Amino acid sequence: MEKYENMKIVFVSGVTAGVEWAKTILKSNYKISAFFTYDELKKKNYSDFGDFDSLSDEYDIPQYKITGNINDIENIEIIKKIEPDLILVLGWSQLLKSDLIKIPKIGVFGSHPTLLPKYRGRAPIPWTIIKGLKKSGLTFFWITEGVDNGDILDQREFLISNDEDSTSLMKKIMSVGKIMLIENLEQIQNGIITRKKQNESDFVEEWPKRTPEDGKIDWSKPAKDIQTLIRATTHPYPGAYTIFKNKKIKIWKAEIEGNDIKGFGKIVSVSKTHVKISTGKGNIIIKKISTDDIDKALAFDESEEINLNKIFDNSSVGESLN
Repeated sequence: MEKYENMKIVFVSGVTAGVEWAKTILKSNYKISAFFTYDELKKKNYSDFGDFDSLSDEYDIPQYKITGNINDIENIEIIKKIEPDLILVLGWSQLLKSDLIKIPKIGVFGSHPTLLPKYRGRAPIPWTIIKGLKKSGLTFFWITEGVDNGDILDQREFLISNDEDSTSLMKKIMSVGKIMLIENLEQIQNGIITRKKQNESDFVEEWPKRTPEDGKIDWSKPAKDIQTLIRATTHPYPGAYTIFKNKKIKIWKAEIEGNDIKGFGKIVSVSKTHVKISTGKGNIIIKKISTDDIDKALAFDESEEINLNKIFDNSSVGESLN
């Protein structure tokens, strides 16, 4: 059993969870030899864009910001010179090819926030909420040239609450991931390498990519469905939205009221704390919003939310949202 006491790690990530996980690894005295991250030019394409600059500076770790593809020959050559024992790919949209996968001595492992192989594909956090799953998990798996189909290194399950949203689910995943990383890096360092084949009979479906346009609210749908969309697309994602007076209004938090009112998409009432909107069944109580006047980037946080009464007031009652 070969041990890797001074294990060299190349860390590939472009998301906020990756930043937090890298911090955990470094604070546990593991060596990251290089970061490969998204260039700022790609920020508009990723709602949960992760900034590794401070971490790179603090620990004096070289950072290579990718404008093209991680599989480009110049990146392959850099990684070959590092001679890593292990490559971690924790939040990266591009699939790795064999020339990269075969470089590290131990292998390449990645993460997927579902219980593989049940649910593969894109946007797993929003889809988990949209699909109404009652439990999910985080899977670490050894990356091959396929899509989320490599042998499982580790997997942890957790429950999904009825009011779970993308913000709370992301925090849950990051917390579980920190524990899994330290436990598994310790095992790998000691030469204990776990590889468990995925049971393809457990596969359910592969989720497609989501775009900001998928957040458009259809007010003819039941309030429950609309609130689910809002929970699924809230921070750090682009948000569910509607149009009011030719302005795009993004809704970050809402509640459900059961009373049915004739018509849908109508503003029923306005107060300092909420705006009530009729739907195909029941009402939506809007609690937090922002507008395109405020949003300058796709990576949203609560600092960009605005007071409801900057958009809605008593004169708005009876008007429609599109």
